[in-house]
Amino acid sequence: MHEERMERRLAAILAADIAGYSALMGADEARTVRDLKGHQAVVLPMIGEFAGRIIDTAGDGILAEFASVVNAVKCALAIQGTMAERNAAIEPPRRMQFRVGINIGDVVFDDVRIYGDGINVAARLENIAEPGGICISGKVYEEINGRIELASRTSASSSSRTSRGRCVPTACASTASRPPPHCCQTNRPSRCCRSRT
Repeated sequence: MHEERMERRLAAILAADIAGYSALMGADEARTVRDLKGHQAVVLPMIGEFAGRIIDTAGDGILAEFASVVNAVKCALAIQGTMAERNAAIEPPRRMQFRVGINIGDVVFDDVRIYGDGINVAARLENIAEPGGICISGKVYEEINGRIELASRTSASSSSRTSRGRCVPTACASTASRPPPHCCQTNRPSRCCRSRT
């Protein structure tokens, strides 16, 4: 009996989705699909530009992996900056804003997909992120601290729970003019950041 070969590697995982996508679809399905495809045509190639690999693009979501955590965060910042520019001329109720979560961890992979708790944590961080923002795990923050220009402040309420139920400090980044006041709604300190650009 043939046994499928599975291997492990350390990877930076980027998970993203559109905030309020269901409401946008409910209001105008045809326009939402058209707008999403237009944004994806610009955003998805950016992952390759930062040496990332797209794993999945189901619906409004994006799952990608990077060998470099610095590239993963730079890619996320570039995506959010591009989306901010694209949204500038669109009426606020129709704007599509990505929420992005980034984690670094051990993953199991085959030729097509990757699996593991590292992906689950990235998805949970994505859920914490503000629309237009980026939420990163403590491990990611340690890796990029001092290597990427980010303005930061301490948030009194921030961490994320992994699937094992333990708390992991997180940091949030945003390309907005100032970081959101509560970008991580949890109970341990973390850093909220935005790009200095």
